[in-house]
This record gives sequence, structure tokens and C-alpha cells, in this order.
Amino acid sequence: MSEETCLPFDVVQLQAWLEPLADISQEECVGMSKVVSHLLHENGIQHVVAGGVLVDVKRLNDPSVSHEENCAVTHYWIELGFNYVVDFRARMWMGAEAQHGVFIPEGKFEYRAEERFQFEPVVHPKAGW
Repeated sequence: MSEETCLPFDVVQLQAWLEPLADISQEECVGMSKVVSHLLHENGIQHVVAGGVLVDVKRLNDPSVSHEENCAVTHYWIELGFNYVVDFRARMWMGAEAQHGVFIPEGKFEYRAEERFQFEPVVHPKAGW
């Protein structure tokens, strides 16, 4: 039995369900993480929101790059467990080479979490929802 058959979520379906957000939402990484977290929470999909830095390890290890800050950005994403990440905004900061969607990070980018927290529903102060 492969790892994918033991997952509490279907990666392909989750990707297809969330992908339209990448095009219609104008949110950056913090806002997008909140939107995705809300949808996952409403559908009973366990996850945590993570914040930290997204690092271009290839640039970090390149001696021609003069400053470490040119290699990383402060970033927020969703962690599903089983090493899966949901991130629809890495490309906004790191370009087309960054992974996108629901995936296990690999390649030249590393997600370095500095904080993790649970979903907290957003309550509209006047509507009570």
C-alpha cells in the first residue's frame, strides 16, 4: 500500500478544489493562507498554518549572491501533515520555479517554519459570523 492511499485527504482532488483560488484571489501569502485554512477547517481537513521563511537554497549556496536576504522571504503556508504543503503564493515571491498548490516540497526551495498555529475563524464584528 502506497503512502498516498493512507492519506486522510486526496491530493489530486484537494489541488483541483483549491486551484481556482490562485487565479481569483488577490490575497498575498497571509491572506491566502487564511482563506485556505478557513476552507479546510469548514471541510474537516486537519492542518496548521505555518509562518517563517521560504528559502531559495540554490541562491543561498551561490557565492556570487552577496546577501543572504536576497535568498529568502518571510512567508506563510499551510501544512497538512505527511510532509504536504499548500502554497499558492510562493511563485509571487520566488518566480515560476517555485512549487505551487498541494505538494511535498522538493528541489531548490525550503520551507523553514518559525511558528505554527491552528485555524481561528474570522468573525465579522457586525454580522456575528
